[in-house]
Order: sequence, then C-alpha cells, then structure tokens
Amino acid sequence: MTANVKERTLNQKIWLFSLPIIGELFVQQLYSLIDMTIIGRFLGAEPLAAVGNAANVIMLFLVGSGGFEMAVDVMVSRLLGQGKTKERLAMARDTIALSGLIGIGLVFIAWFSLPAIYQMMAVPSSMMTDALTYGRVYLLGLPIIYFYDVARAVLIANERAKTSFALLTASSALNLALNLLFIMGFKMGVAGSALATIVAQGIVMVVTLYLVYQLSKKEDEAFSIKPTLTFNRVKEILAIAIPTIFQQFAITFSSTLVQAWVNPFGKEVILGYVSALKMMSVARIILVGFAQTLTLLAAQGLAAEDYPMVKKVYRFCTRYSLIYVVAFSIFSIPGMRMLSELFFDPSQNPGAYAFFKNYMYLFIGIQLVSIAKFLNEAMLRSMVLMKEYLYCNVGQLILQLILNYLMLRPVGSGSFSWADLIARSLCALWSSWMVVDEFRKLKRKKHTVKYIGFFQ
Repeated sequence: MTANVKERTLNQKIWLFSLPIIGELFVQQLYSLIDMTIIGRFLGAEPLAAVGNAANVIMLFLVGSGGFEMAVDVMVSRLLGQGKTKERLAMARDTIALSGLIGIGLVFIAWFSLPAIYQMMAVPSSMMTDALTYGRVYLLGLPIIYFYDVARAVLIANERAKTSFALLTASSALNLALNLLFIMGFKMGVAGSALATIVAQGIVMVVTLYLVYQLSKKEDEAFSIKPTLTFNRVKEILAIAIPTIFQQFAITFSSTLVQAWVNPFGKEVILGYVSALKMMSVARIILVGFAQTLTLLAAQGLAAEDYPMVKKVYRFCTRYSLIYVVAFSIFSIPGMRMLSELFFDPSQNPGAYAFFKNYMYLFIGIQLVSIAKFLNEAMLRSMVLMKEYLYCNVGQLILQLILNYLMLRPVGSGSFSWADLIARSLCALWSSWMVVDEFRKLKRKKHTVKYIGFFQ
C-alpha cells in the first residue's frame, strides 16, 4: 500500500512539473505558428519564405540563451535537491547577469554579419530585403530575450513553473495582438512581426525579473542582488552553458546549412520545407516537455542518490511520450492537407504541398526515435555529463549533414527527411548505451561507499 501511495505521489509530481512546461512550450510554439500563418496569409508566400530563412539565422544568435537556461535548470535544481537555498539564489542571479551581458555583445555581431550570412545561404534576391529587415529588427532585442528567457528558467528551476507559464501566456497574447496591429493596422510588413515580439517580451521581462527578485525577499538571510561574476563563478556557469550553447549552435548551424541546400530547389520547396519545420516544432512540444521535466527531476534524484525514483520518472516520461506520438500519427495522416493550409494554399502551391506531405509522413518515424533520444539526452544533462551529451548531439548533426550531402544528388529534396531519420536513429542507440553505462557506474560507486562505511 505504501509503495502504491509513493508512486501515485511521484506521478502527481511529474505531472505538476511537466504540464506547465508543456503548456509553456505549446503557447510559445502556438504563437510562432500563428505568427507564420499571419505572415503567410496576409503578406504572402514569398515573405513567409523570407522569414523562414531569417528564422534559421536568428536562432544562431539565440543559442546562448538556451545554454544559460540549461545552466540554471541543472545547477539550481541540484542545489535545490541539496537544500542550499542561498547558493541557489546566487547562482540564479549571476547566470541572469552573465546572459544579459552576452546578449548585448551579440547585437553588434548580428547587425553587421547578417547580410554576409544570407549571401552564404543563397537566399533568393527577391527575399533578401524582407529577410534582412526581419532579422535586424528581431536581433536588436537580443538582450531582452536573454534576460527574459533565463529569468523564466530560474522560476521553473525554483518550482514556479505555473508562474512561468502565466508569464509566457501573457507575453504570447500581447505578442499576437501587437502582431495583428503592426501588420494589419500599421502596414509595417515583416518588420512589424519582429517588433511585436521584442516589445511584448520586453514588457513581460520586467515583470519576470521582479518575480525572481521576490524569491530572495522570502529568505531570512540577507541577500544582495549585485552579481558576483568572479572568474570561478563564470567558469562554473559556462561549464554547463558552453556545451549546450555549442550543441544548439551546431543544430542551428546545420539547419542553416540544410536551408542553404534547400534554397536552390526554388520557392515551392522552400515554402514546403519552412512550413514542415514549423509544424514539426509544434509536434515535438510534448516530447521536449517530458525531456525537460526529466532533466529537472532526475537532477534532484541523482543529487539525493535516489536512483529508483530517477528510473520511475524515465519510464513515466517514455510511456506518455509514446502514447502521444501514436495519437499524433493517427490524426496527422488523414489531416495532412488541413495542416498545410495553415501556411499556404495547396492548390496554388502543389510543389510545396508535395514536399510538406512527404516530409510529415516520414516525421512519424522520426518522432518515435526522438522519444529515446530526447529522454536519454535529458538524463545525460541531469548527470552533468555535458561532454557525452555534446558528443551525442554533434555526432547526430555531423552524420545528418554527411548523409544529406551524399543523398542530395540521387534522392533530391527527399534526402532532408531521410538523413534526419537515419542519423537520429543511430544516435538514439548511442545515447541509450551511454545512459545505461553511467547508471551502472553510479550503482557500483554507491555500493562501494556503503561497503567502506561499514568498516569505518
């Protein structure tokens, strides 16, 4: 009876963590999806393709935010599991400050490098003006985005996921309203879409930073909000952030390179590819949400050496991820045309629809493989095996790029989806082996410590 009660309590805790995280990701991607729909339907297919090209480059400069978010997730969660309250708050404060400084520096790099990057990507000349306008306006807000994203990650790591979800919902609603106002009301084109994002996130960023500050006010001990970015502290943060930044940069760079290979196929394939990528991002929300939940809870469990709990969380996330993928597949197969209509008219863009449909069919297999890959990567992060985590991700990207290059001539535009599936499958097997091997090492270490302690 007691075991059943404990398991129900753990299941409830997993849902309490995962649902707000999944909700956040859903709101974030839903806004992005609606944003792309507004651009496609009100500005046209060509501006949509231009923004799709710009989005890949923008992500190159946003990867730092993801790295600092991961540093907060792992380090603050581990300190929480160890009961170190003051150290937890100090780590959060310093990570936010460092991320903001990095964001300011990246603005200057982004502004001057954007035209050269677009030229290397072979962005069609007819799309260059819109792509450059959207990219430059969006990237001016990098410091705001860095502060906002990392501050929300602090709230989540401190078990304030519901608050973070409410902030993201407010930001997305404001973003959507401003998007409609700037594009349809003020006729600002793609610049209006980018400006709406920056203004909305800037407003909510102020509220988020205030709520993070309030966390320190609840503690009995005096706490300074002034960052202490000593060499050792920066090194400690970057030890977690840099592998994740490098991993996300590698992912984004490979996506940008693939986009450069897609562009010569023409507007129809570009449109189909950009639309498929956006739909796949939305479809991955549940898997990414469970993976983030596993990272946070496993970090706490490993810090407390509660290995059975970690395994239960892993199995829970695997089971419900699989249920979701099966349900999504049942819906998406007959509804493929309806999904494409969110972005373009299939009757007017038959080439785009053919590419979109074929990629999304193969995406079902990619999703199944991604369950193991995402959850294994979550375990590697929670174990602070950042080098192994990096090897797994970069290995997949290198393999995917090689396969794309080799298959591009014989398979044509179909090489993009097949390369993704094959590379992801191999790296899912590799990451599984790494997680199992590390668990064996942890168990042996625990038994050895107990054995030595018995004789002391």
